[in-house]
Amino acid sequence: MYRSDVSVALLAGVLLLPAALAAQGAAGSDLRQEGPRILSGGMSFQVDDPNFVVPEGHAFRAVFEISAGDAEGSRANNQINTIARFLNIHARHGVPDAQVHAAAVVHGGGWTALLTDEAYGERFDGKTNPTRGLVEELLANGVPLVLCGQTAGARGVARDELLPGVQVSVSAMTALNVFLSQGYHLNPW
Repeated sequence: MYRSDVSVALLAGVLLLPAALAAQGAAGSDLRQEGPRILSGGMSFQVDDPNFVVPEGHAFRAVFEISAGDAEGSRANNQINTIARFLNIHARHGVPDAQVHAAAVVHGGGWTALLTDEAYGERFDGKTNPTRGLVEELLANGVPLVLCGQTAGARGVARDELLPGVQVSVSAMTALNVFLSQGYHLNPW
């Protein structure tokens, strides 16, 4: 494509987006900003009459690898929000909470989401942790959040800097191995 063709295609996509979203709304898709299981995040669409049917009684067990974060400390961790979305999508579509399990192994740049507001502020010019409420709600809903001990060591993170309930493993590899052996499946995003 020529540069002008690309510009026209992009403009057409931008102009058609509102109509596409309106059509989804008309078809019964309801975008929610919260819940029903996690209220601090995890928005999802209601999908009416899906034709991929989950077997009755299926238990969902997903482990999420959280490796990215906001280097400036101003945005909530989107990967952690995905855990909330996983829980909300299934609750919203009638899967009992007892059949939907999530866990997360945090390493690399994701570690900042697990800090107390005080520890976060010390590292990010007095800012509060924008993911704190979501992390606390996930922990309150039984989601294990495990920090890689190697990441903690490399970043100088002390245990008292972590939100209550966050666990520390020898390594992310260790925790992932344990969750996988317990029947969790690695969610690729």
